[in-house]
Amino acid sequence: MQKFSILWASTLILFMGGCSVKHYSISSPKVITIKSPKLKFSDTGYIRYEGDAVQVELFTAGVAVEKISIDEKVCVSAGCMSEEAFVKEYLSEYYPRDTMRRVLQGTPIFGGIGRDETCSGAVCQFIRNDDMDIMYQRKDNEILFKDRLNGLMIKINDIEDTNETK
Repeated sequence: MQKFSILWASTLILFMGGCSVKHYSISSPKVITIKSPKLKFSDTGYIRYEGDAVQVELFTAGVAVEKISIDEKVCVSAGCMSEEAFVKEYLSEYYPRDTMRRVLQGTPIFGGIGRDETCSGAVCQFIRNDDMDIMYQRKDNEILFKDRLNGLMIKINDIEDTNETK
C-alpha cells in the first residue's frame, strides 16, 4: 500500500508542475542570425515570450535544431545553467546576466546607457570600453546587436519584411 501511495504522489507532482508547458502570449516567426564563438546559426525560428520568460526555437530546412529557453535558468540542448553562466559562456564575461534575454525581446541593454534615438529612425545603444565595442540597434521589425571586440552578432528580422525585399 505504501508503494502505491508513493507512486500516486509522484504522479500527481509530475502532472501538477514538473512537466507543465509554458504558454507564451507573444510568438512570432523570425529570420535569426547568431554568430558567436560558441554558437553559429542563420535561418528561421520563433521567438516566444511571456513577461521575462523567453524561448527561441531555431529551424534549419523546417526541422527544429535548437531551443533556447530563458526563465529561472537558461536551457539549451547541452543542458541548463544559470543566466549569468550562459551569458559568460556564450556571449561575454563582461555583459550583465540579462543581456541575451533583452536582445531577444528588443529591450534596452546595460540599463539603457549609450542610448541614441537619432540613428536612422532606430533606437541605438553604443557601449565602448576596453572589453567591448557594442552597437545595438532596434527599429520596426529588426534587431541588430554587434560587438566587434568579442566577435558577436545577433540579427533578428520579421519574416514578413525579408519576404517583401525579395
